[in-house]
Amino acid sequence: MKLVLNIGCGGPSGKRAFYGDVRVDIRKFPNVTAVMDAHKLAFRDNSFGKVVAYEVLEHLESPIEALREMRRVLRDDGIIEITIPNVWYWRLPLACWLGILRPRNLDTDHKQIWDIYTFQLLAKQAGLECYEIEWLDWYGFPRSRKYGSIEPVIRLLLPKHLKHTHVLFRLKKV
Repeated sequence: MKLVLNIGCGGPSGKRAFYGDVRVDIRKFPNVTAVMDAHKLAFRDNSFGKVVAYEVLEHLESPIEALREMRRVLRDDGIIEITIPNVWYWRLPLACWLGILRPRNLDTDHKQIWDIYTFQLLAKQAGLECYEIEWLDWYGFPRSRKYGSIEPVIRLLLPKHLKHTHVLFRLKKV
């Protein structure tokens, strides 16, 4: 049986909050099964067949240390799924330029940010290899009528790396 570890599952405010056999976070929520830090996971080596961290790494002090811990608790044939915000998403700079988002509205809890290339280098330093990248849309992004009607046209014309809000990486041990 392959156990799934969900790191940083947070409060029960999303469909992924209850995903996984073991759900950890630094605070206790109803969906959290163990309170612990992603930098020091209290599990034996090779314990999990799958480790997920959705929208977590950019909030951590040392993402490389957390990736190494994920690798340590992952079985040799297991996979890691990680999502990060897409720094190339077209609406972010446009929203700032149009005044829809101002620096005070932006998430200031992010301690780091990567594009797909620098994230793969970070994963490689942790002994992980990216074997699949998927572009995702999560619709928590503020909407505006200022460019809402033109958005379908813009999305049709843009390459995928500019029109998606998040990136999902599937990683395995090297």
